[in-house]
Amino acid sequence: MYLQLISLHGLVRGENIEMGRDADTGGQVRYVVELARHLAQFPEVSQVDLFTRRLKDKKLDDIYSEEIEDLGENCRIVRLPCGGGKYYRKERLWPYVDEFVDNMIAFTQNEGRTPTIVHGHYADAGYIAREVASVFDVPFIFTGHSLGKPKLDYLLEEGWSREKANDILAIDHRIQVEQECLAAADLVVTSTRHERDTQYSKYHRDEDLRIEVIPPGTDLDRFFPYYEYDLDAQNISDEFKQARMRMQNGIKRFFFHPDRPMILALCRPDRRKNIQALIRAYGKSKELQAIANLAILAGIRDDIETMADNEREVLTDMLLLMDRFDLYGKMAIPKQHDSEFEVPELYRLAASGRGIFANTAFIELFGLTFIESSATGLPFVGTENGGPQDIIENCKSGIIVDVNDEKALTDSMLTLLTDEEKWDEASSNGVNLVRQHYAWETHCENFLSCIKEVVADPVKTPSASGRIAPGTRLGSLDAMLITDIDNTLLGDDQALRTLLQLLHDEKLRFGFGVASGRALELIEEVLVDYEINEIDVVIGSVGSEIYYGREYVADRGWAGRLKHKWYPDRIRESLCELEFLSLQTGPTTQREFKISYDLDDTVDPDEALEQIHEVLDQTRSAYSLIFSHGTYVDILPHRASKGKAIRYLSQKWNMPLERIATAGDSGNDFDMLTGQTAGIVVGNHDEELVTLKDSPHRIYFADGHCAHGLLEGLQHYGLLKPSVTEPVS
Repeated sequence: MYLQLISLHGLVRGENIEMGRDADTGGQVRYVVELARHLAQFPEVSQVDLFTRRLKDKKLDDIYSEEIEDLGENCRIVRLPCGGGKYYRKERLWPYVDEFVDNMIAFTQNEGRTPTIVHGHYADAGYIAREVASVFDVPFIFTGHSLGKPKLDYLLEEGWSREKANDILAIDHRIQVEQECLAAADLVVTSTRHERDTQYSKYHRDEDLRIEVIPPGTDLDRFFPYYEYDLDAQNISDEFKQARMRMQNGIKRFFFHPDRPMILALCRPDRRKNIQALIRAYGKSKELQAIANLAILAGIRDDIETMADNEREVLTDMLLLMDRFDLYGKMAIPKQHDSEFEVPELYRLAASGRGIFANTAFIELFGLTFIESSATGLPFVGTENGGPQDIIENCKSGIIVDVNDEKALTDSMLTLLTDEEKWDEASSNGVNLVRQHYAWETHCENFLSCIKEVVADPVKTPSASGRIAPGTRLGSLDAMLITDIDNTLLGDDQALRTLLQLLHDEKLRFGFGVASGRALELIEEVLVDYEINEIDVVIGSVGSEIYYGREYVADRGWAGRLKHKWYPDRIRESLCELEFLSLQTGPTTQREFKISYDLDDTVDPDEALEQIHEVLDQTRSAYSLIFSHGTYVDILPHRASKGKAIRYLSQKWNMPLERIATAGDSGNDFDMLTGQTAGIVVGNHDEELVTLKDSPHRIYFADGHCAHGLLEGLQHYGLLKPSVTEPVS
């Protein structure tokens, strides 16, 4: 098996992961790196590639700019360009995900092998994995890690407006992508039953959607028990011993009585982690202060004032609470720690002194720190919301409470700190039962078993593998033009004749195709009327149909792909309730993979489209919505669009996207103009395309109208031979 994993955001590297450096470099990064490493160790796996962004930023380590980083035998991190080299937080990456899709497809093609599955982690990578999986016609696996709807609910409770959540976090777009991923996924992997039953229940999903609970593993070589120092210290690496001394000396300087047990907290400085509740409980309890010190490692910082607003506010609140309860000499807030060696040693130091680990987050979707602390023999007290319910059931290595109940939180900490028998029982349970339930070997065995079942009984129709006659030609071309018809190819008869003559002269190396919202029958009428006889590809019905040559041989592989999770009857039935939509009539308007409507011109398009999406989501169909010319609404399978059809052709016939010129004038051309193609927008374009002028994509805005603009764009990109230099008059 060749497994492709995608984790787009954050800082991803194989060694010394910078956990807590920012909000995007947390448990997910550690998880995907360890997952890749351990999957590659199984004999049925020949290669694991973990795909992420390639970064060239002076503020970052040079490793993030390397395209390939080996993680071990048959395992590597592959970094691809996406949105330039500057580091961006995840919410700012959405405009660039299509670029990553194109680059990942090209990388896979160059590797000369087809992935067995494509597994996306979080919404952004889920979008990419869905697109790449559809190109190679393989199963798409989705792991959300955290989801937008529960986060939005929390933000609204915190006083945010929906507008603010969209401005800062693009929350509605994220939720829409998550919904689309659930509609298209062949398998969803979650960490806990709570995540499966509560988090995902907020989304529309098919009854037969397969959701598997597979708890993550823990690196037991790093999180070994605290008592190993007494039993087998000579076999512990010097890196761990040195880290132990650094942490011991670094924290000891904060305390008046460093010999007391330690209440340890490790988390990002995020308001949802509810660190303030822990400080208040400790600050109000004279008994806790008398028997234990408090150490909170909240991310990595140099200067609080330079941090993001959320992190700065949380750290400032921590300092104010420390001052309010006069906790100097009893509370430590170190500025730096590394995740590779120092974090495991912090757990072991706390356990050696018979301390406890505390996590007072409002909710933990999984609770990796609970597992890590338990593995070292350090009992925990933490939130009862989310994944810790599973952990306490499996490992019995601590106490979970309502963290909003200050007395319950305080009493639980006192219980473990003062009752030696309960501490010993929780510590021993953690060491033994983590190895039983949360070993990486167990996780990977369960994951691979699911993959084998998904691959053995795929829901997709395999692509047509045989070469049809026009394919021999397509596979030999150097470059190609694929253009919209109305108001792009047509509209200037003189320029059209010039263009057709140039295409004829260059036909041995240069291909020609059209992409239209029209059905094939209407496209054929146009080609006959304008005597366009030499054509290689016809993309019809807004990208839902592909044909080759003037014989119009259908691409059956493309049609097979589009059937996946496409429920046209559900869609028509649900949208008939919207009075502002009128189903288009006529023999060519409604197709197998295209349902077309007219939008009433008396309604606000943005409000109408929002309602349409809400209704469509409830159908649990994997769909795409194309809105164009201010009035046409086309509903397609999620795998269909002009742009997706072009990517499919690029992959199938091994023609680089950079060598395919795409041209259009309206909104239904949008996605074929973005990405890595040589996009051409003709001078007579609709206002719908104006936003592309500021986009990061490679798009040329021609002055010339219609075919004149096409000639201008082709010359701009140098796709015509150098001898063709004179502009069209």
